[in-house]
Amino acid sequence: MNIQLWRPAALDEAFSLLEQFAPDVCAASGSTLLQLQWDKGILPKTHLISLEAIEEMKGITADDTHVSIGALTTLNECRKNSLIKRALACLCDAVSAVAAPGIRSRATIGGNIASKIGDLIPLLLVLDAELIVYQKELVRLPLAEWISSEAYPHGIVTRVIIPRPEGDRVFFRKLGRRQAFTGAVAVTAGRLLKDSDIRLAAGHADIRPKRLIESEGKWMEPEWEAHELYETLIKELPFSADAFVSAAYRKKAAANVIMSELLIEGGG
Repeated sequence: MNIQLWRPAALDEAFSLLEQFAPDVCAASGSTLLQLQWDKGILPKTHLISLEAIEEMKGITADDTHVSIGALTTLNECRKNSLIKRALACLCDAVSAVAAPGIRSRATIGGNIASKIGDLIPLLLVLDAELIVYQKELVRLPLAEWISSEAYPHGIVTRVIIPRPEGDRVFFRKLGRRQAFTGAVAVTAGRLLKDSDIRLAAGHADIRPKRLIESEGKWMEPEWEAHELYETLIKELPFSADAFVSAAYRKKAAANVIMSELLIEGGG
């Protein structure tokens, strides 16, 4: 199969190419997700749009309330960047658990998000991250909307905007077979806010992560019981089976991790 590679220098050019060649086209930066798909026998598209030359998708900035990360920032850069280390230490720690070092040097945070199944998405969901997406114009929207919506078929994720979780306790746990190039059994994340509110999210390879709204509500009850919260988690976790791991195993493993983190805070 012959693959036509395109290297646009601007967002409008990249978007026009995606529209022109749809559906036999895909956009890429580090291309690590494409490698994983090819390893699974998924045939590549005829047209490959490289986003690596688009300057608007590069750079990291921070102010007193938010950190803005360009979509082309590699996971390794996220792990080492001094601004992110100071403002979002939880992201640095999470990135260290995603894939192997060689993959992190190529994989980008934008690719992790654009796939809608990336390992970092549960953490970004509990951090209330927002995206800047280009679809004929720049649009700012919650990450949760991007994950659940089909309204941006050719949308290009250009930046992720993350509130600084000052004083909140944040956890991220990835369970599974990967420091190699295989999918996670389960990924869980949580954030316990200073005002006693909570965010929980979970996912795994091949499914879209989601916030665990019902479980959050159960935890917020004044006298929650551990067994009731555990049962709510088991019911709500959006997991499925694959050739190696059953859905029930995924659910139990993830629920056990979340419960261990929440019981540190008391209750039950």
